[in-house]
Order: sequence, then structure tokens, then C-alpha cells
Amino acid sequence: MSPSIVIPLTHALISEFLESNKYYNTLNEFRKEAKEGLEDKNKIQLDRPLLSIIQDYVKKEAERLVSNERKIDEDLYSSKDTSYPRYICETFSQIHNSNILTINLQNVASSSYVDNDYETTFSPTIITGSADKTIKFTSLLTGDTFNTFDYHKGGVLAIDFHPVRSNIMLSASMDGSCALTDVSTMDVKQAFKDHQKPVVRAKFSPDGSMIVTAGYDHSLNFYKMDGSSNGSGANIFSPTTPHNSSNLLSPATPSTPLPLYSKVHTITFDSKIESLCFLPNSSFLIVGIRESCYLHYINLQQDLFEITKYNMNLNGDDWVSFTAMDIVPSPNNDGKYLLVSTDDENGRIILYKTFGDATNATTNGNGVNHSSTTLIQIANFYDEFITFSDDSYSSTLSRKLTNPRLLWHPSGNFFYSYGVDSIIRVYSLRTKKLVDQVKGHNDVVRGMWYDEDRDLLVTCGFDKSAKVWCSDELSSRELIKGLRSEEEEKIMMLGSRRNTIV
Repeated sequence: MSPSIVIPLTHALISEFLESNKYYNTLNEFRKEAKEGLEDKNKIQLDRPLLSIIQDYVKKEAERLVSNERKIDEDLYSSKDTSYPRYICETFSQIHNSNILTINLQNVASSSYVDNDYETTFSPTIITGSADKTIKFTSLLTGDTFNTFDYHKGGVLAIDFHPVRSNIMLSASMDGSCALTDVSTMDVKQAFKDHQKPVVRAKFSPDGSMIVTAGYDHSLNFYKMDGSSNGSGANIFSPTTPHNSSNLLSPATPSTPLPLYSKVHTITFDSKIESLCFLPNSSFLIVGIRESCYLHYINLQQDLFEITKYNMNLNGDDWVSFTAMDIVPSPNNDGKYLLVSTDDENGRIILYKTFGDATNATTNGNGVNHSSTTLIQIANFYDEFITFSDDSYSSTLSRKLTNPRLLWHPSGNFFYSYGVDSIIRVYSLRTKKLVDQVKGHNDVVRGMWYDEDRDLLVTCGFDKSAKVWCSDELSSRELIKGLRSEEEEKIMMLGSRRNTIV
């Protein structure tokens, strides 16, 4: 359409709308101010009135939104599975005498020298870090605590395991220290003391080539693998090795080299770091800090560690109404979406598309990208109620003083929210609503880990207990019994194989 006809046509449509709806006073004023544009009104043929055009626009916009929603749903959900762990099948209340702050479930390897050969066995183990400064290793099958790690001088705030070498544990403490430990021997292979305040986050990259640690001293430290414990600079594991128990590259002998890491970079932010996550392909690290409405995307694909700021506010303004307390990428589509928990008083959790359309970015000498883009909000979830066993706290506690955390179910259909009270909340991505409140702990739930191989959820909290949750109420009592039987069979087979060695 020719630009010369757009204004007269628009004026004609408005004039017709005002006249047909008998807005005569407004029409008279409009004719005075739009006199020049209305002079050619009689020459313009109106195919449809303004109202019809608007109705068509609204219809097409609705169809577009539905189409986008369908596309998002298809990206998010890997199955129609409606089950998730919510029934308690085991409680361990004897592990620690202090609050349990973090939890994990791993196949811990142990090696023994029998008949001139090393035999490595794996046992499902619950690993818990506590305010008592220790990390304890408890058998999922027997409930026996068989090892204690007591290197740190403060409460243990974070535990992570190498994605390929399951015997390598990264731990972080309130004393500002981090440790890299071989859990099969309990030897500290490396100690990092680069923070001046509590280290609240410590993670391996998904490919195992990098470690990041974040502290309340505002600093974020990057460590890259630069060799192994036997002095070799070669890559001693394949970053692309699938993560499952059948091909874990735990040491076949005590002399098998372990990866070593060196600090390569530090970023200091303006305020405390609260949250971070790697994208599944290890290409970006995403960081959330206090007093900021931005998520900071750090590019790990080049050595500049370039930062791009993404605004979390829907309208792109700089108003800070919440802090990103936890960030988790979607599990089944290469992290195409992000869930962000906030300290908003209404318990707000936001689902974003991971990337927007950043254009014309410029970078300064410090690797900071000065352009920012606004993240696309897909959905908002709310839960404004906090529950405590002692009702005197519920009326005075502010969510600003809590540590809300998230855990995404591997199917993409659900996610768990915890960290504000004793209840674990379950949200559906399909309905975009709170669908369950899982109860079992007697105080704040502080840590959670999902074991996909066994379809188990393990949790811990300020009630000093660790709990194991199953998806099926009827079989929950039999699950641990079945796992014990499987373990006994493995031990018997191993013993039988040893007896056949000539």
C-alpha cells in the first residue's frame, strides 16, 4: 500500500467508527483536527469497518499465541508421564546431629586388591553436607554411615560430583574454602582458598573441563583442567562420555590419574552472588546476583569470559523487585528454557526462554557486553503461603530471608520448589499451576537431588534428616529391599568370579 494513502485511510476508518457509534462530540473535534486528512474521505473506498479489522487482528494474535504455546509445550515436555517421586520410602535421621544443608546420591566406587587384581564395585550412596562441618557417606541400602569427610572448618554449603569421574567430589564451605576430593580414598587432591567469605555455589561444568565457585565476597572464580595427578597434561577422560553407571571412569587402580584444575579467571560483581547454572552444552554460565534485575550470561566458548546482561523484567526497566535465588535450565531440550526462583513475597517463580535477540552488542576491554536484552517470560508461578511447625514464625518471616531452590523433573513435566519451609511444592509445566504439596520434613527443606536411574528423590533439611522419596506408594516399601537384593547378587557374582581365578 502506498504511504500516501495510509493516513487518509486511517482517518476515514476512525471517522466511520465514531459516526457509526454516535460519538458525535468526539467526531466533531476529530474532523477539526484531522481536516486535511479527511478531505479525501469520499474518494476512499472502505472494504471493512475499523471494528472488523480489529476483530481480525485479535483473532490472528490469539492464533499466534496458541501456536507459540504449542511450540513451547512440545519443546518442554519429553513425555506424558504424570508420575513423580512424592512418597517417603526411607528416612535417615541418625546421620548428623546438626542441620543438613546439601545432599547428593551417587554410585560411590571402592577398589580392593584381590588375587593379584583390582576389583572396583559401585554402591548407591547418600552424601550429605552439614552445619557440623562434615560430609558423610551413607549407604542407601543399609543406612550405615561408612565414611566421614571433615576437611572444612565451617558448614558445608555445596557438594557436586564430576560428571564423568564419579569418585571426584567438589565441596564448598562457609569458611571460604573449596576442596577437590577422591571419595574412594578420602584424599584431598586440591584445596582452593580464593574466597574471603562463604562459598555458596560450587559446580563442575557438564563436560567436566571446568569448575566455578561463587562466594559472598562478590567473586566468581573459574578453574580449568590443566593436567592430572600423575603429571600428565593429557585429557584423561572424554568429555562426551555418556553419564551412566555402566561406563563411569572411576579408577580401576589407586594409581589411575585424576584431573587437576588451575584458576584462570575471576569476575567480581557489585553484590553477592546467589545463583548460577551451566547450560547443558557447557557454552554459557548464567549468574544471578543481589540488587540486580539482570541475569549475567558468561560466554565460555572463548577466553574473554564475555558477559551479556539479560533483563528479567517483562517491560525491560531497571526496577529491582526480586533477586534470582536459583536458576535451573530445562533438562530435556539442551537448556532452551530457564526456571528462576525469586525472593518475591508471593513466592514467584518465572519460566523464561534462555536466549532473547541481542543485536549490535559492543564489548569493552574487560569483556563486558554493554548491550542487554529482555528475557522472554513464558509463565509465572506463585505460592504466597509459608508453613512452619511453630506458627509464631509464619507471620513474621519474610521470603527475603529464605533460600528458595528449584529442581526440574527429567521429564520436563514438573518441577519441585523448596527452601522456604518444610513443604516441597510441585508445579506442573502443562497446567502452569501448583499441583502438589509434599509433606514429610518437620523443618525447612534445605537440599534436594534427583536420581534418574532409580527414579528416586533424596532430600534433607533443618530437621537433621535425609529422606528418600518414590513415585509409587504401593511399591515404595519394596524399592529399597529390591535394591538391596540386586546389590547382594552383584557381590555374590563378584565372589564367584574371584573363586574361578586360577
